[in-house]
Amino acid sequence: MSLKDISEVQLDHTTRCNLACSQCARTQNPFFKDSFSGHSDLQIEDYQVILEPFAPNSFRVTHCGNYGDALASPTFDETFDYTLSKQPSTISVFTNGSLRSASWWSEFAARGGHRLRVVFAIDGLQDTNGIYRENANWSRIEENVRSFTKAGGKARWDFIEFAHNYHQIEEAEKLAKEMGVEQFNVKYTSRFASTQKTVEARTKGGVVSDTKDNINQQDMLQIKNKYGSFDEYVRNTPITCKAVAEKKIFIDMNMRLWPCCWFGAPLYFHRTCKQKTDFLYLIELYGEDFNNLRKHGWNVLNHDFFLNHLENSWNDSNSKHKRIYTCGRTCGDKFEFSSGYGQNKNIKTISPTHERDVGAL
Repeated sequence: MSLKDISEVQLDHTTRCNLACSQCARTQNPFFKDSFSGHSDLQIEDYQVILEPFAPNSFRVTHCGNYGDALASPTFDETFDYTLSKQPSTISVFTNGSLRSASWWSEFAARGGHRLRVVFAIDGLQDTNGIYRENANWSRIEENVRSFTKAGGKARWDFIEFAHNYHQIEEAEKLAKEMGVEQFNVKYTSRFASTQKTVEARTKGGVVSDTKDNINQQDMLQIKNKYGSFDEYVRNTPITCKAVAEKKIFIDMNMRLWPCCWFGAPLYFHRTCKQKTDFLYLIELYGEDFNNLRKHGWNVLNHDFFLNHLENSWNDSNSKHKRIYTCGRTCGDKFEFSSGYGQNKNIKTISPTHERDVGAL
């Protein structure tokens, strides 16, 4: 992997968020319980390192954090403006939509112009969105989305399908179109199937339930029938790396460089599990800062992990370059873990009246 192989930089800008979604790794970690204090944020000096090698219009920037909503960060505005000055082809921001004011959103659309895309994660309507997205403010979400699109902003609505909201998909799509949203994306989640559950407890009581027809549950049954267990599948499945194919890289809130967004979470898990164990092994093998951009800059790409270990772990694993659980789980050939790929997504353009390139959303 080298800089010439990178066309998209994905970022976990912060560990801050105003929500408490039940299946989020952040919610499950007591360290992150306080929404806005004691957390990590990328700084303007970090962006100067991150973006320095890239020529204008040759790269994309995506805020798709594992642990935080970038708009909750006090450093977001300054770093966003700096990013704009480096002229990426697009800047995409994934957000729950209930942060900031309507006037800020209107200004944000103007600042971002044709480069900016926003993906609003809204899992239902007024009576259901807060069941999974606990602490979300519906009236503010609706006001913010309308302000953004009215000011010319390009928006997509991502809707995760659960048992409590699947009956509202058609109504939500109509509302999205009425609010000026250009794309609507209904997503299956694999998090129930990958943990072999059908329900997840909410922090405020009650549960969130999977839909009965979630195709990921069916895939999991087939995997268990063939391999005996999901763990055995992960150890043996052929791996085709999504990040390599799409020329993406991921940087977490502490400036650690990872091959993809799925690598950006396990090290910070509260509980020890197979994924975290593999990452603790990497730290033991290479040291705490082997992939730290603050210490090494982009020279981290010359480290053995990026040059040899990662690819060897897929195809020719050995006692040193061990297979990494996250790779088999996410990029194996029989289970689609990510809600952004394959059968788990269904992106539709719903407001074609705007003469814009919405395909990049």
